Amino acid sequence: MLSFGCLDEKNLKKLAKIVAEELGEIKLLLLIGELGSGKTTFVRGFVTHFGLDESVVKSPTFSILNIYKGSKVIYHMDLYRVEQPDEEILMEIEEALEQNNTVLIIEWADRIENFWPEKFLKIKFDFCDEGRTVLIECFDEKLLEKISSRWFGGKKI
Repeated sequence: MLSFGCLDEKNLKKLAKIVAEELGEIKLLLLIGELGSGKTTFVRGFVTHFGLDESVVKSPTFSILNIYKGSKVIYHMDLYRVEQPDEEILMEIEEALEQNNTVLIIEWADRIENFWPEKFLKIKFDFCDEGRTVLIECFDEKLLEKISSRWFGGKKI
């Protein structure tokens, strides 16, 4: 698990780009946090690694799913308005994960429990005085070490 202190918007996007650069074979990011905690801002920074301008990212709260096509296809889903996911949403998730050259990012991923495959990043956002705190969990300790090394300059945390 990695913890990042009070990040402003610029540093939140910088962290997102590092995560995108180091992601490797992981195709699923689960974003968890309250309204306004930085989830969509994180996605804006994330997509820049795949040749997209951050301005293409819009919160999918009402559309539920937005798709951004860059060097990878980014599926950006928001489950905020979904109390109980229906079969269509679950099928969209499965289809996105089965495709090649895709990444699926799900905001409010805690709305669906016990559905996720084993390989994913869980990223939790919270408020702090002048920004957001971020906590990253992953099954792959080496990936966490790579992100940590890039962010903290090789310092052990």
